[in-house]
Amino acid sequence: MEMIYPKVSIIIVNFNQKQLTLNCLKSLGKISYPNYEIIVVDNNSQDGSVNAIAKLFPKVRQVLVKSNSGYVGGNNMGIKHAKGEYILILNNDTKVTPEFIEPLIEDFKNNPNLGIVQSKIFIMDKPNLLDNVASYLTNTGFLYHVGYLDTDKAEYQKYRETFAAKGACMLVKKDVLKLGAFDEEFWCYFEESDLCWRAWVMGYHVAFEPRSIIYHKMGATSITMRSDFINYHSFKNRIRTIIKNASLTTLFWMLPIHLTTCIGLVIFFLLSGQISGSLSILKAIGWNVRVFSETWKLRKKVQSKRRILDTDIFNKVMKNPSLSFYLHHLSLVRANLTK
Repeated sequence: MEMIYPKVSIIIVNFNQKQLTLNCLKSLGKISYPNYEIIVVDNNSQDGSVNAIAKLFPKVRQVLVKSNSGYVGGNNMGIKHAKGEYILILNNDTKVTPEFIEPLIEDFKNNPNLGIVQSKIFIMDKPNLLDNVASYLTNTGFLYHVGYLDTDKAEYQKYRETFAAKGACMLVKKDVLKLGAFDEEFWCYFEESDLCWRAWVMGYHVAFEPRSIIYHKMGATSITMRSDFINYHSFKNRIRTIIKNASLTTLFWMLPIHLTTCIGLVIFFLLSGQISGSLSILKAIGWNVRVFSETWKLRKKVQSKRRILDTDIFNKVMKNPSLSFYLHHLSLVRANLTK
């Protein structure tokens, strides 16, 4: 069975979201893939999640954390306990279709260089709309998301390479984690993009598989977080990701562009009266200045495993959208700050 159906370890992190997690586990109970384990990492929930899961899903292995370690810490803890050849990172606010694993495993069998593959993700409450298809890197260091809130189209029916997979549902070859799993300093946001860039540097490919379908309840976790918290971690983690994973040549031109864009956003938010937005970005930049020496040490480890030039990576998975994309993205950030 191991040769035909390699073992998949499904990691789910839960923190006080009992019903969402139970719904996710219920959908996993209907999958057709025969060789898997489910590990739920509980970040010290106080809503009865642990007892409910133990009662309704006794075969699910639970790893109990004494404090809320976030999305990153929870997944890293689950990965430490995983026995599978492949690690499936799955958000607890998702529902899967019965045959969603098979196409992902087939992709790995067909492409020995594949390191990470993402499912096609629809929005649970609006199943005619896509959550995400692929994410491409831009010259600014920000990501360009394709398929976001779009209807399904012929162009989304094809397997394609992507710069970063979405962490709501992605299958990772365990070998990709030789340098560790998610960056523990990230807590949440942009952690999967950091991991995917590292995978590309190590010579692996990252892809989107349209035959693997899941549904994601967008915002189920982030709705409980303050906007300044979200923006701080997003900007903080993005800067650290560039410093760690970019080649020296890329770093010299991309980091100044990215930081200049960040400062421009600081000024824009100040002029708009959105002080919290400006402070979040400044705080993110300041954090990276304070931990720069530590980040540089991690960078040396990543670069020591480099097997491909950035130019070759970017030829595959870099796209630079029009100005209208950035204006739309900015409007979304502003809307988030006013919540």
